[in-house]
Amino acid sequence: MQKPIALVAAMKEELDALLAAFPEHEATVHFNTRLFHARHGAQDLVIAQSGVGKVNAACTLSLLLSDFAPGCVINTGCAGGMQPRQQLLDLVVPEEIVYTDVDVTPLGYAYGQMMGSEPHFYPSPSLLAHFQRVFAEHPLPVACHHGLLGSSDSFIYKPGQLARIRRHFDGRVQCVDMEGGAIAHTCTRFGVPFLILRALSDMPAKGENASEFKAFLARAAANSAALCLALVNLLALQETL
Repeated sequence: MQKPIALVAAMKEELDALLAAFPEHEATVHFNTRLFHARHGAQDLVIAQSGVGKVNAACTLSLLLSDFAPGCVINTGCAGGMQPRQQLLDLVVPEEIVYTDVDVTPLGYAYGQMMGSEPHFYPSPSLLAHFQRVFAEHPLPVACHHGLLGSSDSFIYKPGQLARIRRHFDGRVQCVDMEGGAIAHTCTRFGVPFLILRALSDMPAKGENASEFKAFLARAAANSAALCLALVNLLALQETL
């Protein structure tokens, strides 16, 4: 790609995994935001830690899109698995993204839909196709799931939280996180192609998951970053998406 690729992770552990995958980088501070400019072969990258939660993610993405004009955004990191068949460290590459904590239904909007925006957000079909090729050629010893990602500003762990999400979205949510909705929303608003890569660090669908999150965060982040590296290798060869 001729334009830089923006790589975004929320937490330090996720950022560290990205920086390990792309070791030729230099740190800078831009508008109070620490960024890393990297070169991977002939491809320019800008790597950022957004911070946790929707506001932090939207602030960081707005800065990246405005000031660095990336050709696409890849958001890597961890998520909580919502389906009983899933296993820790499985991958989820969502085909649609929704907020699970937005409710303006009395005003005629769908549950999860913010006023003035789409009910769901959709990643780039081209990036999804490139990912499928990458995963076929560089498979990890884990399953890869697709479908719906749900985002909120809460760590999902209570039975009531799980029941509410399943009720509102007919049990279709594959995983939950705290940034994907804002990443998707911001990229959609500004017309920038994006893809979200998640590895499951915990399984709220199967019970107590806070200890799992702490134990598997680093390994899940490494799996997500490894797929990101393979995807960047492919994108670097493409003139356009």
